Amino acid sequence: MILLLLLAPFALHGQNGDTKLPRLIEEYYRQPLNLDQDYDYQAQVINEWKSRGIRRFFDNFFLSFLPDKTGKNNYIPIDSSYFSQLNQLIKKYNKIYGSQSKEYAESVLYFAMICCDYKDYVQAERFLDRGVFLLKQNGDGPFQGRDTISEIFMLDVKSKIEYATDSLFFALKRHKRACKLKKQYFGDQSVPYLGSVLGLSRLYGERMRYGKSVQTHNEGFQSYVQLLKHEFCQQTESERSNYWQTARPYISRTLDVAYQTSHSRMRRSVKGMANATYDALLLSKGILLNTTRSFEDYVLSSGNEAAIMLLEEKKNISNKNADAILLDSIDRVILNMLAENNKSYTIPHLSITWRDVQEQLHPDDVAIEFFCDSRHNYGAVIIRRDWKSPILVPLKNRTNGNSLDNLLKSSTSDNGQTANLEELWTLSKAIWTDELLKHFPKTDTGHVYFSTDGELQVIGIENLPFVSPKRQGNDSVLHYTFADIYPMYRLSSTRELVTAKRSRQMNKAAIYGGLIYDMDLGAESCSVPNTNIRSNREALHSIPYLAGTKKEADDIIAILQKDRQTQISPFTSTNGTEESLKQLGGQKYNLLHIATHGFAYSASDSAIISRLQLGSNALSHTGLLMAGADSKWFGDYIPEGKDDGFVTSLEISSIDFNEMDLVVLSACETGKGMIADDGVFGLQRGFKMAGVNSILMSLWKVDDDATCTLMTEFYRNWTSGMEKHDALERAKQTVRNTPKWKDPKYWAAFILLDAIDK
Repeated sequence: MILLLLLAPFALHGQNGDTKLPRLIEEYYRQPLNLDQDYDYQAQVINEWKSRGIRRFFDNFFLSFLPDKTGKNNYIPIDSSYFSQLNQLIKKYNKIYGSQSKEYAESVLYFAMICCDYKDYVQAERFLDRGVFLLKQNGDGPFQGRDTISEIFMLDVKSKIEYATDSLFFALKRHKRACKLKKQYFGDQSVPYLGSVLGLSRLYGERMRYGKSVQTHNEGFQSYVQLLKHEFCQQTESERSNYWQTARPYISRTLDVAYQTSHSRMRRSVKGMANATYDALLLSKGILLNTTRSFEDYVLSSGNEAAIMLLEEKKNISNKNADAILLDSIDRVILNMLAENNKSYTIPHLSITWRDVQEQLHPDDVAIEFFCDSRHNYGAVIIRRDWKSPILVPLKNRTNGNSLDNLLKSSTSDNGQTANLEELWTLSKAIWTDELLKHFPKTDTGHVYFSTDGELQVIGIENLPFVSPKRQGNDSVLHYTFADIYPMYRLSSTRELVTAKRSRQMNKAAIYGGLIYDMDLGAESCSVPNTNIRSNREALHSIPYLAGTKKEADDIIAILQKDRQTQISPFTSTNGTEESLKQLGGQKYNLLHIATHGFAYSASDSAIISRLQLGSNALSHTGLLMAGADSKWFGDYIPEGKDDGFVTSLEISSIDFNEMDLVVLSACETGKGMIADDGVFGLQRGFKMAGVNSILMSLWKVDDDATCTLMTEFYRNWTSGMEKHDALERAKQTVRNTPKWKDPKYWAAFILLDAIDK
């Protein structure tokens, strides 16, 4: 059965009693992705073929039908089930059409492309030569009429081979011809044409023809963006997600060209690319998350009660791993309902440009969009209020023989940070380059707004050293971070400067802390040995009680009670359940503080994920432990429908927190998650989907006592009139000034997302 699935492209289909081979080339161009050169659109299938020995089929069997130019037959028989089944297919095909037929010729070209994706370019060229020969002999003319698509395909294959063998001049020449034919054959708004144009742009860039690269790119990209906006407005949530999987590589191609041109001294040529790159990042960062939220806001404001009820029903079942078909059906019914009312759904945030962001900047402000291209090279696009265009800046993607991508990944190891301050300093110099710093604010009124990408999303780059750490005896001492020197505002996207809801009045707060994880022991579980780390990974007998979280909650409540206008709901001991958290939805709370254990499981934690039955959704692999979580951790029976104390990001995403200004996640690793094309799939995404404005979270395992002090100081500063951003920075200083907590591991884990108060 598996073999038949793998060989599906070669299978024969009956039509009107006749056996037909599908038009493989047409099927290829119906695929949503054909990005040319180095994009392996069938990589997964190819890997399957490798693992099952299909390579031997190409090496040994198929060449029996394709003698080389000397006429020698290269067939070497092998005894395998693959050979016999494939032999039967080929014989049947030859019997119907003959080895000299046009249909056979097209299939040979198709196999040439497969070999390219398989990176076997020698064999690919042999298939290509044979296919072209057969088409010229038996087609409609050499590449005339219906054979146009075959010529296009031949050019794509040839271009791939030449690109892979460093014949860039000929690859570019071939690719230009393919683009021209695709425009004629498929249309200038077609996916094959637009994808090919973006590929052509990259080829120009690699030939250092940056002006042509930018011109070609912008032609294809702007058309593709319009196509994407149109499609998104007519699709269900699942359809948008699937569509984005095909669209994201086109954005990646933009970032590839951007990184190439960022090294160019031809600044005039690069300006158009910088504009397009900034706009591409504004469009792409969090596109699925923001589109879903935009759709929900649109439904809620439509006044259509039936549609609103259906939306609520969808949210209720979506966190239970409901069938995607059911969720899609609900979305489709809602869209039809709104269409009947002549309501046209639009997505405003998809149309925001760099100029819209620029208008929100004050004279000495800086806005930075970091990006990571398809080859894991990092760069940035930066704008200021008075500039006529953004500027592209490459980061130092190789430092001391190590790539920046590897440095970033090593800094997100188990302890959450690099091993020492010298490594942090190396990382800092690679990210905050001199080219970036020369555009930073020159006055104390300027702000730095930045949005990260790739591994940068789970690195506290605002807390990296600003100057080289100083040696004191055997130790290194960190004197200044970037956040000490500049007001550094971390944003999901600098688009937030245009769209973010500014801080709401704090009049209703829910505070969680001192939770009891073993409900059977109740208050007695407080006698369970405490831990100084807010993580439950090593729990053997009972999830450790966190004494610091009880003190933290009590202190915060006391601070907030000074503001008599704030209604406070405390949830401590056995009252801080998962059910209580979910019941906050729709109650118009403005502040939520949760001090507890956090969890963020990765692919290496598959055993834990399986034992806890968290499912396959990445949002179910991160979350918070609430009262009573012991039962699930130790495998006790939990009745169906009863909350288990493990509140996941997926469950949080369906709670109505649209009035929530700030969520403080005072726990371990609450800022971590799976890094995907649409952002970090973790707690921050769950709470953002729920409607939260700002999130204070951690990037690694945090100390209980130090965190208690930091959080208490944060609230003391905030309630005294400081902005959230300033309140956190002052609190971090307080912790740093405590001798036993001067090391960054005690305070640098905490980052604040989307806290724009002014």
